[in-house]
Amino acid sequence: MNALLNDMLFAAIAGFGFAYACNPPLKTLIFSALLAAIAHGLRFALLNYFHFQTLAIATFVASFCIGCLGILCAKISKTPAEIITFPALIPMIPGIYAYQAILYLFSFIRSEDLQAKTNFLISFFDHFFTTLSVTLALAVGVSVTLLIFFEQSFMMTRNRQEFKRII
Repeated sequence: MNALLNDMLFAAIAGFGFAYACNPPLKTLIFSALLAAIAHGLRFALLNYFHFQTLAIATFVASFCIGCLGILCAKISKTPAEIITFPALIPMIPGIYAYQAILYLFSFIRSEDLQAKTNFLISFFDHFFTTLSVTLALAVGVSVTLLIFFEQSFMMTRNRQEFKRII
């Protein structure tokens, strides 16, 4: 349980930092940090407590939940959902897998031994496809919710009186 809380805390700090770097309205910074903590914590729980087999599926579920919660937070803060959800997803980008894939690729290129080259190539493709699938899961998971609530996304930034005057 302590590991889950640490994971959520550091994800919230990262989500806050990425949101702050994009210079959004100040009222959305807390929402981005909160959603980053929820997303990373949900993915951590799905992998460690519910024993999901792949990182990509757990990431997709967490990304979909963040998209749904981002729509709710966007209605509360009257800002577009993308401003809240995208900085919250950045801490879940699989940077270590991409870094290790590049290291295995360089090791493959430099190696002289055929057996070592085979192992490096297998490890490269394993890390590369993990990076690719997790990144796609992030994009698809949040995009599905934004497409489902496409009509509502235009009305989130308007006051109800302004919307009635337009109609």
